Amino acid sequence: MANIPGSLADHLITLYPAASKAATESSFLEKAGKGTLSKEALQEWLAQDRLYAQAYLRFASLLLANIPLPSTVSPNHINERLINLVLESVNNIRQELKFFEDVGRRYDLNLEASVVSEGVKSYRILFTDMGEGIEKDTHGILAGLVLLWGTEKCYLDAWVYASTLSSPDIPAEQDRDGGALRREFIPNWTSSDFSDFVDRCAKLMDEIWTGGQSSGAGELAESRLEWLEWAEGLWKKILDAEIIFWPDIDDD
Repeated sequence: MANIPGSLADHLITLYPAASKAATESSFLEKAGKGTLSKEALQEWLAQDRLYAQAYLRFASLLLANIPLPSTVSPNHINERLINLVLESVNNIRQELKFFEDVGRRYDLNLEASVVSEGVKSYRILFTDMGEGIEKDTHGILAGLVLLWGTEKCYLDAWVYASTLSSPDIPAEQDRDGGALRREFIPNWTSSDFSDFVDRCAKLMDEIWTGGQSSGAGELAESRLEWLEWAEGLWKKILDAEIIFWPDIDDD
């Protein structure tokens, strides 16, 4: 019988190394970090990221609505901590949408999307399937937490990669986008607050996993190994969506 890992987060991030690299080290991110991404390319992608954020918000809201409330209020109860974490994710994404508007206004970026990218479509499918599945009790809370952590983990790692390519010797105002990425977006998406949030998602996910059952749905009760294989497949779907979330950028 296959071994059951102690940490679900550590296990998942060791899988599919080629896909993980493609999901977090794209040419788009390379240009973003180096300041060579055009303003036009940035605003087109930001318009898609806003659509992603809106789909994320609906998923997170459904996840939040289906976390069972403990019979007595206790800050140490795992469900209370889950509620606080998902509430934080909802608040974060609302602040992110406002942040987009503020930065877009200051750098004259048009954030209206004329089409929906294939990356956004893939994430919409994942978010809708999971959110509605949790509502119908065909997916459990732990499954939702895997999706929440997985998409945030990819996003963090991607922008950390971009940040490593940024040269402090080149003034941001010389960047092709006017400095929006290196002054505003990249610091926001690689902040210690965001990194801490992703870590707390992983820790709570692992706490539920090692406890042997999901908070509420009992989704691990029948076969931990079968559920683990399903979670591995979900992680691969997240990576695949993230890969196509970053647009192909031709040298110009």
